[in-house]
Amino acid sequence: MKIKNQINLKGRVRIITTKAGTDEVLRVSDWMENLIVNGTNTGKNLIAQRLGGVNNYSLNITHADIGEGTTEPNISDTQLEDPVARAPVSSQGVVSNVVTLRFFFSDALLPNGTYTEFGTFIDGSPSVSTGKLFNRILFGSAYTKATGEDSTFEVEITIN
Repeated sequence: MKIKNQINLKGRVRIITTKAGTDEVLRVSDWMENLIVNGTNTGKNLIAQRLGGVNNYSLNITHADIGEGTTEPNISDTQLEDPVARAPVSSQGVVSNVVTLRFFFSDALLPNGTYTEFGTFIDGSPSVSTGKLFNRILFGSAYTKATGEDSTFEVEITIN
């Protein structure tokens, strides 16, 4: 008997904008699919390393960056093109085969502006562009952040 066993890894992101300092939701974006990268020491390659006993990185997604880059994500990306701000994981959970991570960018942390890219990082520090890129997205429609708005980026990673 031939066994067919294939693992698929999918990521998606949505943005929840709230009135600063409150839970009042101003808008919620549609879910947008992102690219889980696969270059040396990034994304899928880090999963393979851990399975093979190479434990140089924890595989914990710790931070996310938002930026203004315009280049389409590529499987070999290692950073965002033009990162502007970074936030740590604000909440996380696992239900069955789905990991959910949230990244909270307060009104004070994220400057007013128009943003086009977002990515998550393994073993990052509070400094922008540190750690190992796990996934990246170029928004189909730019995200505009205005005064008095907090932004939460919700990321789901599904393993099938």
